[in-house]
Amino acid sequence: MVVGLADRARREGLLSLEDAARTVDNEFLRAGLQAAIDGTDPDDLREMLEDKIASKRALDRTTAKYFNNMGGYAPTIGIIGTVVSLVHVLENLAEPAELGHMIAAAFVATLWGLLSANLIWLPLGARVTRASELECAHMEMAVEGLLAIQSGANPRLVGQRLRSLMPPDAVKKDGKAAKKEAA
Repeated sequence: MVVGLADRARREGLLSLEDAARTVDNEFLRAGLQAAIDGTDPDDLREMLEDKIASKRALDRTTAKYFNNMGGYAPTIGIIGTVVSLVHVLENLAEPAELGHMIAAAFVATLWGLLSANLIWLPLGARVTRASELECAHMEMAVEGLLAIQSGANPRLVGQRLRSLMPPDAVKKDGKAAKKEAA
């Protein structure tokens, strides 16, 4: 998409992208493209977009920290539940037939604490972190693409520049998708 916009901007001028900017689905790219069309200085545009990326990273870091903290607290809460249940077991020492299942039930709280930490909270924290890394990487690529469009760079060079910022596996997948579209 960015390469297509660069091609159009190079052929028809940056102002010709005004109608295309309205159809861009990505809000970050749309805002950056509109700022570029409006004549924002390249350094100011870069700074503005990088500030948006930094704000997103900070918000995502806070969200991931919440889930990671929950993963840290869950086993402790489970152990507290076990201790409270074992106190209840000690109250019933006069009934030895009941002790076995009461002790087993007491340890279920620890199990739930450990399971929720390792199957829910910590994986959610890791997922938020990874999703944030990927989204911020896409945003950084968009910044480079927008600045290239604004400077009137050759669309082929814009494509090469953006592909150089992608991991090698993604470049291979992107190339296969482009060949399928062309066919």
